[in-house]
Amino acid sequence: MNVPESSTFPDRDLGDVELSVVIVNYNGCDLLEECLRSVLEHGQTVRYEIIVYDNASADHSRAMVRELFPTVRLLEGEANIGLCRAFNKGVAASCGKYVLSLDSDTVILPGALDDMIGFLKENPEAGACGATLIYPDGTRQRTARAFPNALSAVFGRRSLMSRIWPDNPFSRRYMMADKEGSLTPYKVDSLSTACMMVRRSVIETVGAYDERYFVYWSDTDWCQRIKKAGKAIYTLPASTVIHNENIKSGHRKVRRTRMVMDFHRGAYYYYATHHAGALNPMRYVAYVGLHLRAYVILFNDEVKRMIRIFGIGSV
Repeated sequence: MNVPESSTFPDRDLGDVELSVVIVNYNGCDLLEECLRSVLEHGQTVRYEIIVYDNASADHSRAMVRELFPTVRLLEGEANIGLCRAFNKGVAASCGKYVLSLDSDTVILPGALDDMIGFLKENPEAGACGATLIYPDGTRQRTARAFPNALSAVFGRRSLMSRIWPDNPFSRRYMMADKEGSLTPYKVDSLSTACMMVRRSVIETVGAYDERYFVYWSDTDWCQRIKKAGKAIYTLPASTVIHNENIKSGHRKVRRTRMVMDFHRGAYYYYATHHAGALNPMRYVAYVGLHLRAYVILFNDEVKRMIRIFGIGSV
């Protein structure tokens, strides 16, 4: 596991800034504006800073931040370097005692950030914590999970099996559904970094994101490293944040090929890093299997595209 240079912190004056909110943006102008307004309107009582790293957006994101949010620190990238490298640059420029990883398509609800800061202050064994993520209609996103295993590909949050049979025991165990009725914080293996707060001291120990990842699987890898360092991760059921996950995917013009390959490449990095060392033959089996799976998905996409273009099967 490589710790990126941007995850190390030279001596610096932290002053009295307690929280650094780090947001990575890519062509999400409208959603980013809503996110920033929610942080400023429903923020916390401690002193905080907001850092936005813009991944060379082609929309009006940068002009919007400069015009409407002059107190936000805007870091302007020259190319889309991905979530992980961009986030690490934002973290390296920050100075808070706690760092909040926040997606640009989230809306902070009243009390959520105060709750997270208060929890970390009162529970020194906790290295990180996160709010409950919900869709705009109030549906839970089930992002507080156990660490994945081989069955997670079949019974994951977005899998076909989970959509067909949502209450199956494998999905429920993976997504820790039995704890969903709890109103008190509880330990989890992994959280979505769409809204996760981490102690700076933990980042100094384990690093921020592993920059081999572009987007997918980076949060699960980070949570693994936090837990391996002996720190617990908690979810706070009573604290909620809206995550416009589906809206963002509709707004962004990201090539499907890139998303599919990045997902499977990230899955391989995660498995090879945490479950199969260099001499483990399963590492190479996983490499071949995951790449074949990605190619099958892309081939199926192409067949569907050709059917739409030529109207195959239509009357």
